[in-house]
Amino acid sequence: MSVRPLSSVLKTFAVLDVVAASSEPVRLADVARTVEEARAATHQRLQTLVEAGWVEQTEDGRYRLALRIVAHAAMAMEQANLGARLADILHDMVAESGETASMAVLDGQEAAIMRRVEAKGILRADLRVGTRLDLARTALGRVLSAFARPDTLARLVEAGVALPERELAERIRADGYAVSGVTGPRTVSAVAAPVIDSHGDCIAALSLSGPTAGFNTQTCASVVVAAAARVNARLRGAKE
Repeated sequence: MSVRPLSSVLKTFAVLDVVAASSEPVRLADVARTVEEARAATHQRLQTLVEAGWVEQTEDGRYRLALRIVAHAAMAMEQANLGARLADILHDMVAESGETASMAVLDGQEAAIMRRVEAKGILRADLRVGTRLDLARTALGRVLSAFARPDTLARLVEAGVALPERELAERIRADGYAVSGVTGPRTVSAVAAPVIDSHGDCIAALSLSGPTAGFNTQTCASVVVAAAARVNARLRGAKE
């Protein structure tokens, strides 16, 4: 037996799509005009989305996506098996560098490791899938924040999240990769590069990491940047 979709729900999701398509908060009037319905009906849909936690209202009355959606986006990539589809590239990174390879996404206010291939050596970076990393000091976090969409970056700033200094972020974008700061009793170095989708958005980051002693930053940077280029081409459907 076929089941008809609820038209009211479809219209509400259409409103959500309009909010999501804008790089800055949108006005009620603009949303109503785009979906071609009365402002009162659109307002009700927006308030429903606010109550559900998908949209939030700014002080000036405009609407924008709530950060909650970031966690769902991260899980969507995991369910889409992005990490598994790129596992061969992560293994190649390990083979070329001798260091541990990881893939991470921006999840809320941190970077979250979604896939990892460990180096075979006794000395290696002790991080696991699911580990969450700050955006200011780690290579993965620095890349994900430096290449984040302007609206995402604005929300992180508004939330008071510690981010790389502006000069550092600019250098990361110019270089195409980031290097981590050395922290903790067991010093670990890392270098990361962005994964860019067909729309030009950074959806993930790749990294190589290992004990600082013996870690060749330049070699690892070359491997990571080349691997990210392979991933980017694969996401665009280009032949490798």
